[in-house]
Amino acid sequence: MKVLFISKDKNSYEVLNEVASLSQSEVIMVENLEEAKNIIETGKDIHGIIASPKIDNIPTLQLLSILKRNEQLKDIPFLILGENLTKEDVEYYKAMGVTEVFEIPFNPLEVFLIITATLKDTKGEEVVKQILHEAKKDKSIFIKLLELIKKLFGIKSE
Repeated sequence: MKVLFISKDKNSYEVLNEVASLSQSEVIMVENLEEAKNIIETGKDIHGIIASPKIDNIPTLQLLSILKRNEQLKDIPFLILGENLTKEDVEYYKAMGVTEVFEIPFNPLEVFLIITATLKDTKGEEVVKQILHEAKKDKSIFIKLLELIKKLFGIKSE
């Protein structure tokens, strides 16, 4: 699974990347909106987007409008990861179509569970299985993590 992380927060990136590495997934960090737009528009097979509310004082919600206008991209989960968010901020982001909003500090496993669950709901269980099985079949912590995800979301083991 490939997740685009749009932020300048290197600590959050490291935490997300550490959890992603358990499943041989990849977190791609970009620090400006133009680079993020290029990655999204060139169809680099992104399965989820995690963004700070603003980058260089520009709202990252601009990217959400690009996703929603493109039939191939409209189902990509878009999550906001921010600090000092108010209840009104969260309500606003949700009303704008953001999948989920997380306050820093956050649980990185929960972030990936939300992305996986959203993909399952929008693209179907088989697509999620294919995405998760693209990585090497390694009898490691990932297998245990995958089994936990399957249990939590009612996906039957093969």
